[in-house]
Amino acid sequence: FGILTCLSAAAGAQTIFTEDFNGYAGNQNNTQVDTGLEVAFGGTVAGWSNSGAGTMHAVDLANLGGESNPSDWAIMFWQNNVITQTVGIAANDSGTDYEVNFDFGTAVYAQAGQATSASDSILVEVLRGDDSVLASNTFTPGAWGDGNYNLEAGLQGTLPYVGDGTGDVRLRIGPAAGNFNQGRFAGEIDNLSVAELPPGAINITSFTATPDTLADSEDAVTFDWTVTGMPLDSLEITPGNIDVLGDTDGTGIGSYLLDPGPDGTTDYTLTATKGGDTVTRMVTLPAPEITSFTASPSPVTPSENVTLSWQVGLPATTLTIDPGGIDVSGDTDGTGAGSIIVKPTETTTYTLTATRGTSASTANAVAIVQTPPDPNALAYESFDGITDMDLNGGPNGQVTTTHDVGVGGSLAGWSNEGAGTIHAVDTHNIWTGGVVSTNPPNWGVMIWQDNVITQTTGTLGSNESGVGYRINFLAAGAVYQQAGQVNDGTTDGLRIEVLRASDDAVLHTFDHITAPPVGLGDLGLLPVNFTYTGDGSGDILFQVGPVNAGQGRFQGTIDDLQLTLAGSVSGPEITSITEIGEGVFELTLLGAANTGYEFRSSTILDFNPGILAENLTAGDPAMGTIGGSNDSVLTTDSSGKGTAQLILVEPKNFVMAIESMP
Repeated sequence: FGILTCLSAAAGAQTIFTEDFNGYAGNQNNTQVDTGLEVAFGGTVAGWSNSGAGTMHAVDLANLGGESNPSDWAIMFWQNNVITQTVGIAANDSGTDYEVNFDFGTAVYAQAGQATSASDSILVEVLRGDDSVLASNTFTPGAWGDGNYNLEAGLQGTLPYVGDGTGDVRLRIGPAAGNFNQGRFAGEIDNLSVAELPPGAINITSFTATPDTLADSEDAVTFDWTVTGMPLDSLEITPGNIDVLGDTDGTGIGSYLLDPGPDGTTDYTLTATKGGDTVTRMVTLPAPEITSFTASPSPVTPSENVTLSWQVGLPATTLTIDPGGIDVSGDTDGTGAGSIIVKPTETTTYTLTATRGTSASTANAVAIVQTPPDPNALAYESFDGITDMDLNGGPNGQVTTTHDVGVGGSLAGWSNEGAGTIHAVDTHNIWTGGVVSTNPPNWGVMIWQDNVITQTTGTLGSNESGVGYRINFLAAGAVYQQAGQVNDGTTDGLRIEVLRASDDAVLHTFDHITAPPVGLGDLGLLPVNFTYTGDGSGDILFQVGPVNAGQGRFQGTIDDLQLTLAGSVSGPEITSITEIGEGVFELTLLGAANTGYEFRSSTILDFNPGILAENLTAGDPAMGTIGGSNDSVLTTDSSGKGTAQLILVEPKNFVMAIESMP
């Protein structure tokens, strides 16, 4: 898959049609990840039809969240979004040269996992009146990231075509073949125009590389091109400042063999000049790109089979999976698809690395290993007993993951209330090609808006005075089929309340902020636990609801809830840790009363092991006190509780390691 970009239009062109998409009207319900710009879905633009998941998505390049400047909308292409003109353009005289010009770039909504990847492309087509294709090409903006947000890379696309006299033409734009329903945005487009080129105008109508992906490092590459406006003053390929004017015949067709070729991903630009006019066109030879990497099923029990599956662009010099440095080149077929079976004994993040020359691509897949229900558990809820749901996840399933989803169900032993009642996701079944798999289901409950589920019968022996109890569960983000409804990862989460069955009074509250779903086939379920101390007032009930109700978003997914004895809760234990700002986290500690504790990274880590967390500040609400050298000690209050805020430069390397002070 070569990346084709034309960075300048032909000189002397006469514009026939323009579209800036600023007439867009949609549901602006969120801000874009990384940029904070306003984003919307479900919209329309006069003169265009649209189709696909969530219909027309857009980003307002002129407004951060809450601003009210005149809008500057760009259209984003999510999953299978396609837009098509409804009114023809008079730009199809027989034998006349035309070109379509536009700005294009990367795209994302409010969830980082849906961002454009290096393998995603936009397909631009010129249609005849009968919907047959007169001209088309794909345009690849590269991966979303710093310096390549939206249109900031300055990419300008050009699609030249020659009229055939069959009548007016229309434009159709959407994800390229192979980029449909990948759980990502294929890119975005803005500032369209169609122009007629004057006779003899200088232009590069094609520039290609063969092979269109890198083979082995420094293998030869053949460049082919067609230019108009001959004779030219100069024609050059960079990098290398290769003069190829002598390799071009009088009709503008040329070819050049580069041997040796590049040893990693490289952008090549063809530049043509004549009489002070300059046009350029670029082609990229990419390294292998991992388009998918999944672990299924997940969660599993210890040592249960998990299939790691991948799809990668070929050829690749090496393909390895860590941990273990497993060479999986021999497990990959000629299409780049492969799989192996692993038997993890604990929750494991697997990393697939594909290399070619100096370039590399990586992807992660998490296999959640859940210990089977404790035979001595006081209560256990798998949520697999959900019935009477409207299973309306087809044909694409849950946004991001493609898991099957349902709404409106009931769960024995639980009452429910709120919008749409019970929503659920099946982490063992996904939609592919409009068909859902038929594995035994594994349902988790998704909390939407003001959804609350409450046990109807108390658990015996769950509230003895002074006895410690532990609650274990799996938690993840949640979304249905509209990207704008995904939990925001910062303020949205699950609230688990321990209620006294006798009067529904709250004995204990635990809030867990959920991360958004990870990606295709991976909801991102992770184990969470907290403890409470019984007060002897009778059996308890569990209630699960939203942390941040009424936001038009899902708050998270809960699965496999289990209650066990924890013994005397003298601690210490970190019962919650939540990101409250960029790199700033707040934790809650349960330990011995009036006791000081320090916090350190785990000594088993390769990165900064055993580092003491300093400059702690009081939590909100404040419990306990901060003191000690460089404010590194949190002293609990008389109930054994304490809260603190701290800055974590590398949160993944902060393990809940705590050390009692003398």
